[in-house]
Amino acid sequence: MTQRVAAVLVVPNGTHRPQPLADAIATLHPAWEAGAVWCGDPQLRPPANGVGWLDEGLLAAEEEVALIAGEASVGEWQRAVAVVQRLLADGVDQVVVLWVGSVAVAGSLDALTKAGSTCFVARAVDELPSDGKVPTEADLVDAGLYSTTVACFGHESKPLLEWFAGLLTGTVSVGPLLTRAAQLFDIEVCGDPSIGVGRWRWDTPAPALIDADGYDSEEPWTLDPEADRPARVELIGHPDRQSAMTRVAEQLAGRRRPLRLPGGVAVDAVVRQVVAESATAPPAPWSAAAAFRSWLAPRYWPAMHSQRLDLQAAFPDPDGRSANDFARWCKAAFTCDDVPLLVAPPSTPAAPVVVAGRLRTDGFNLVGYLTRHSGLGDVARRLRDAASRANVAYSTIASQRSASPSGLLPEVDNRIEFTNSLCVVTADQFPFLATDFPQLFSATRRMIGYWFWELEFIPRHMREAMALVDEIWAGSRFVTDAFAAVSSVPVRHVPIPVAEPRPSPRTRGDFAVLADLGERPVLLTVLDHLSVTERKNPVGTINAFRRAFESGEGPVLLVKTMNGHQRWSRHQRLLAAADGRDDIRVWDETLARDDQMALVSAVDCMVSLHRSEGLGLHLAEAMWLRTPTIATRYSGNLDFMNDDNSLLVDAILVNVERGEGVYPPTAQWAEPDVDHAITAMRSIVGDAALRSRLASAGRQTMATQPTLADTGRLVGRLLLGGE
Repeated sequence: MTQRVAAVLVVPNGTHRPQPLADAIATLHPAWEAGAVWCGDPQLRPPANGVGWLDEGLLAAEEEVALIAGEASVGEWQRAVAVVQRLLADGVDQVVVLWVGSVAVAGSLDALTKAGSTCFVARAVDELPSDGKVPTEADLVDAGLYSTTVACFGHESKPLLEWFAGLLTGTVSVGPLLTRAAQLFDIEVCGDPSIGVGRWRWDTPAPALIDADGYDSEEPWTLDPEADRPARVELIGHPDRQSAMTRVAEQLAGRRRPLRLPGGVAVDAVVRQVVAESATAPPAPWSAAAAFRSWLAPRYWPAMHSQRLDLQAAFPDPDGRSANDFARWCKAAFTCDDVPLLVAPPSTPAAPVVVAGRLRTDGFNLVGYLTRHSGLGDVARRLRDAASRANVAYSTIASQRSASPSGLLPEVDNRIEFTNSLCVVTADQFPFLATDFPQLFSATRRMIGYWFWELEFIPRHMREAMALVDEIWAGSRFVTDAFAAVSSVPVRHVPIPVAEPRPSPRTRGDFAVLADLGERPVLLTVLDHLSVTERKNPVGTINAFRRAFESGEGPVLLVKTMNGHQRWSRHQRLLAAADGRDDIRVWDETLARDDQMALVSAVDCMVSLHRSEGLGLHLAEAMWLRTPTIATRYSGNLDFMNDDNSLLVDAILVNVERGEGVYPPTAQWAEPDVDHAITAMRSIVGDAALRSRLASAGRQTMATQPTLADTGRLVGRLLLGGE
């Protein structure tokens, strides 16, 4: 007698659709019955397009609550288990449960259904080695031993399903629950290596079922876009895996979206915690939306405080002495573009600050990250040096609210000597500067923020910081104009000269990545992945180079990155863009500053098809070093780049994408003209006279900057002369 097998396709909230997965199952297993279960907004269930829905259209109140209680997977499993129990009661012999968007069928699933009437799929068969790759053995223990996106249930699994349904509450995690189920019940584990390949294991060239949990179809170069280190299973460099993912791409198309309640309330981690930990059932979140919001409101902010260490540090007693401050923050959070992240407590305690008995008016208090290895720390130190050279009196106060490494030990007074204060501290940290140094704000009569930013759009939380300053100074005209457009206080352009770099003695042959190139032209683009990869736009540079030159034509593009291990999926995207071209070399390493300058000096051109720059320091340094430059005709670099000393690439403005939470999608930045960039690359490679002219003009531009002493005198005039 032929067994009845049903496939339950669980559809999470988002843009995934079940039809491509159902079509693959119908092709490989035409006798199977297939239907879908919707786990999104119950009032917005989409048409299934030929795949029948196995669940009711509208949910009972307790089912609505279950969808938003705890991890999203808990509510989805609740929906799936209920359907599996009904199908088994209706005479189906086996039910295969598959999560749409997280699994893809590329071959026969007989190994799954024949492994046993009830069968789980192991995430990893062998011990995961301690080799620095992710996921690790510890990750496996935390996540659970078995896949949470595919399972098979038969008639003998009814006790298991009843046990499972009883424990599927908002406070559990599905992975460990499956691990426990395997210990208590008679469950087979599918041992076929072709079933369940994915980020945990991939040991076959012919996968039948791909477990792509966590995969993002918009980042197809990696199985694990959240990986912060090299992944255990990579796609780049493995053509068979890339080919398999291409074949099933339609099944994985789309992405999860956070659930939203009527009125637009996002079901975030805080909402899920509140609902999961509630002793009594809340009102139904969709069918009784107003009642649910009223129930949620007094519970939301305490739960957010309990989840976030930054809020706990800023407001240690939210029900007592910190109550008023925390309430003010909550009210402000409602009006911001995003709920702002507060800065974590300083890792180095702030040294006590002494206030002079009589404050002077002939100088200024310089505040900044003076002891930190960072760009802003360097700006503060250069302003100190500028004041020294111009004989302008100053005192120094070190702020420690920075994630940048400490270790610099400049002489710091930590004294408030003057009524003027110049603070080289980011705008979003000004409220915490006031918390750290309240006496600075009470003593200062003229508070100046020296601020940097990379976009024309100024976020709301930075605009709110303007209430704490009397003036804003900025180091480029681009940043000056951006702040001036929204500021109610004066904004001044106060540039700091870019110092001439001092390269190490290393030459091209001393860099292993360049040693075999001889006299071949080398174009260089550089970036720090921590500075928002998309803003630096290295993929745009790679794509332009691929179109500008045929493989083997001669020129080489070197993509020099740093901190790729902390933004691994972003780095994988570069590798994917460069894949198949041995004349595009991606090199991720943090060099000593003088070696980095030697590298810039050793190449034939610096390319920056950036989307936006506050200043463009790397371009200024290349010009100092007589390295010709190609750059986007947009943002801070235009203070020192023009058509006489550089090749500028035209651009249009587009909405921000992949802003990594730093830049909102409502803002705009540049989209360089690829055809124009191609022309610039071919010109720089093919015209030695052009390279020589740009090299000389670039250095001449940098050499004619104002000196540090000039900057110090300007600061003195602005502070003391009333300009």
